[in-house]
Amino acid sequence: MTRAELTRAGVTAGEVRDHWVRIEHGVYVHRAALLPEKKAGGFTRARRVPVEVLARAHALRNPGHVATGFTAAGVMGMRTFTGEEPLEFLVTRGARCSNSATHLRLTRTRFLADYRAESVVPDKAFPLLRCVPAGTALGHMIRDLGREDAAREARWRVPDLSSLLPRLTRDFIRSVQVSDALHQTLHLTEPRDPARLRDIPVDLAAAVIGETDVGAESPPETLLRLVVEDLAPGLRSQIPVWTPDGDLLTSADLGWEEAGVLLFYDGEHHLERGQRDHDSEVAAAIQDSGGRQLRVTAGQLRDLDGVRTLRARIRRLLGV
Repeated sequence: MTRAELTRAGVTAGEVRDHWVRIEHGVYVHRAALLPEKKAGGFTRARRVPVEVLARAHALRNPGHVATGFTAAGVMGMRTFTGEEPLEFLVTRGARCSNSATHLRLTRTRFLADYRAESVVPDKAFPLLRCVPAGTALGHMIRDLGREDAAREARWRVPDLSSLLPRLTRDFIRSVQVSDALHQTLHLTEPRDPARLRDIPVDLAAAVIGETDVGAESPPETLLRLVVEDLAPGLRSQIPVWTPDGDLLTSADLGWEEAGVLLFYDGEHHLERGQRDHDSEVAAAIQDSGGRQLRVTAGQLRDLDGVRTLRARIRRLLGV
């Protein structure tokens, strides 16, 4: 709400001070709408205002701007990565981009009219907020990942594996993680056409889309897939595991079904008692069916040495 709307609603200056947070010039959000200070893993959030709320606030004051990149993806529902990336809006070449909020990036373009003509309104409750289409947003996210950003390197850690597999630079790994996350958000059943990705080299768009898996449900799963996919043909995601009675017990994150080798990425929730009991049941079902499982943790994907060791273990399971 704007300060004028708060005043008209009878909210006093004291109530604004105690219960409302200014997130844009003249725009406020109630403290109840803020995200928890700590993430599930115990890390402190850099930004507690949801990305879609920040985007609404900016559009309220600047309805001619068009959200793109991580901002557009956040408005479309993507929660992974978008909460701490700068909010990016496309503006005219003559727009004043100084004195903006620290969380904003205003990108000048002479093609704003074209971007606006093809823009979409993902947030139907707030038609002022225009966003580039999903393909353009993905292209702009990938382009943004090519920029040096020390803060991103600190919060979004991926190993540089290019000495092992030349394609797996940090930027490329992150690009595929973003593509997987956006495809999951949009509930797509197959990767988008690389031609829909705007403003990045064609070969980069094709490479990222070529590595995209719509079945990947988390960034670590994406990284795991990228580091093992060359070990043997037939790797696929979300392989069902059945009980002896024929009921679906779970799905393996990745695996070679014909070889009977299934991979699971174990996040922190796998340390909980109930989850450990379930994991034991899964292990028994896989063993009963003649398969083998390998549970992978974050530590095994943290650096080059860990990845080398993991690949060697999987080679032994596959017999290659």
